[in-house]
Amino acid sequence: MTSDYAADSVTDVRIPAAIPALVIAVPVAIGVLLGFAGGPLFRGLANVLEDTPIGAPGWLHLLGDLPQGWSVTVMTGLGVAVGVVLMLFTFREALSLRVLDDHVESQVEGREAWTERATTTAVFRDRATLVFLRGDAAPVRLPGAQDLRERDLRTAFERHSWPWRDGDPHAGEYERWVDGSPGFTTQEHTLLRRRLEVGKDDTARIEADDALFAAGLVARTDKKQLHVRRVS
Repeated sequence: MTSDYAADSVTDVRIPAAIPALVIAVPVAIGVLLGFAGGPLFRGLANVLEDTPIGAPGWLHLLGDLPQGWSVTVMTGLGVAVGVVLMLFTFREALSLRVLDDHVESQVEGREAWTERATTTAVFRDRATLVFLRGDAAPVRLPGAQDLRERDLRTAFERHSWPWRDGDPHAGEYERWVDGSPGFTTQEHTLLRRRLEVGKDDTARIEADDALFAAGLVARTDKKQLHVRRVS
């Protein structure tokens, strides 16, 4: 999502640069270590596998017989390749935000979204999810917020006069839902069952949340259990 705004009217929130740097550094370091010490390790592993019914694959013998100079080069190159793939995956899975006075533009897992300030009553982080409470619709839940720093989120939203909260203002109103338990109608149990079954399918979760909100309920998951509150 691209938008042209004055620099002082926008606050961008992204994962700290140290995280992707660490994601690359770890497999590179492992690759270097394996390059120096991997020859004897690969040869020993190949010898052990040769005495089993499955045998040792040819590539394992090849790695074990490489001269140390080539071993360091090959294993370091593999570490770099793995690190780059992991870094790209990290960026794709992480939530990024552009916070403005009247709306927020977000991107996560290749999906873009726009959230209006006028309909937002509270913003807070719920573990790995950034939540926008709305008075007129179901909450907006954006995944991928686990690597965003709390202070960066608070600073960005407070700078633009959004109602940032340190936690869910309705946290005490939730109760754990058990299928078939009293206090819910048959239709409500059906909607809640559907909400629990969507898992990590964000599109299905949004649809289920909208249906629940229309029935006067808001749900959230905690350790694979569903908790629900009634909309006042």
